Amino acid sequence: MGIRALVASLAVLVLVPMSALPATAAPVESRAQRGAAALWESDFAADLTEQECGSWRLDSDGFCTADDSRNGVELGTRFETSRELTITGVRVYRVDPATITGSLWDADGNRLATATFDPLVRKGWQDLVFATPVVISPGQTYIASYYSPATKYAFQYDYFRRAVTRGPVTALRATETSPNGVHCYDVATCSFPVNSFRDSNYWVTPLWPTPGTDTPEPPTDPPTDPPTDPTPPGADVEPPKVRTTAPSRGAKGVGLARTIKVTFSERVQTKGLTKANVRLLRKGHRKPVAVTMRYDEGRNRLTLDPKGGLRAMTRYHVVITSRVLDLSGNPLDQDPRKPGIQPATFTFTTR
Repeated sequence: MGIRALVASLAVLVLVPMSALPATAAPVESRAQRGAAALWESDFAADLTEQECGSWRLDSDGFCTADDSRNGVELGTRFETSRELTITGVRVYRVDPATITGSLWDADGNRLATATFDPLVRKGWQDLVFATPVVISPGQTYIASYYSPATKYAFQYDYFRRAVTRGPVTALRATETSPNGVHCYDVATCSFPVNSFRDSNYWVTPLWPTPGTDTPEPPTDPPTDPPTDPTPPGADVEPPKVRTTAPSRGAKGVGLARTIKVTFSERVQTKGLTKANVRLLRKGHRKPVAVTMRYDEGRNRLTLDPKGGLRAMTRYHVVITSRVLDLSGNPLDQDPRKPGIQPATFTFTTR
C-alpha cells in the first residue's frame, strides 16, 4: 500500500463518529475520565478495618475484597438524578482480572448501555466510557453495575443505610422493599441486579460530565435522602454516635480487670446491642471476645465486661456497627461527613 493510501485509510478511521459504534463495542479508559463526576473519586480509599471485612480480605487501599466460589455476579448501585443528566459510563473499584463489563439499567431491567473494560493492569478504580451516552430523567431509578465472571469484588457492609448525594446524583438509601447495593448471581433466577445483602456497597458509580469544568462536582454534605423519601418537618434525623469511651481511644497500660464503657450521644435501642453489633476483638483474631453487656438508659452508657478478664500486653479493638439505632430508628454514624455509614471503632492496649 502506498504512503498516500495508508494516510487516507487512517484518516477515515479517525473521523468515524463515536455515535456510529454499537454500545457493546465502546472504547474504554483505564484512568479516570477527564471532566467526569462520580459518587467517588478515582483516588478514594475506603479506610476499612479487617474486622469490618468479616471472613474476607482487606486490601492495601482499605477495601474489603471477596473471592466468592460462585460462577459470576452482577453488582450494582441504585441511584436517581435531580435533573436531566447524561450518563457517560461507569467507574468501579476492580479486583477481578477476568474480562468484566459495565452496564446502565432502568428500574424495569432494561439494559440502556453496556461495554467492556480494558484488561486489568492493577487492582483499583477503573473507568468505562459508553460509546453512546445515555440521557436519564429525574424521578426515575437507575442502576449502574458491572459483571464479575470470577465473582471477585470489593464491598462495604451497611453502607447504604443512608443515601449518598453528589451533585445531581443520589445513591438511594436501602429500605426493606427497595434495597441498594444490589446483585444478581449467575446461579440465581434474577435477570438483572435486584437482590441485596446487608445494604452493602459494591463500589460502582455512574459517570456524568461536569458542566463547564474539568473537575468533579463537590459532594453534598451532609448526604440527604432522595426526594422520593422526604423527611417530615421536625423529625429526628440526627444519627447517634459514640461520645466518650473508657479506656480512652488509643490508651495503653490498661488494667486486666478493666471493664469497657461506651457513652452514646443519645439513647439507643437496647435490641440493637447484640454481640453481632458490638464486638470486642483481640489483635490478630477474628472471633470476638465473649463479654457481658449492660446498658444504662439514663446515662446512655454501655458497659462491656470481658468474661475471664483481659489478656496482658494485648491490643484490643472495639467495633460498634451502624445496626445500633437511636429511638427514632437512625443508624449510628460516627462521622456523617464521610460518604456512607461510619461505624464507631477504638483501640486500647493492656499492660
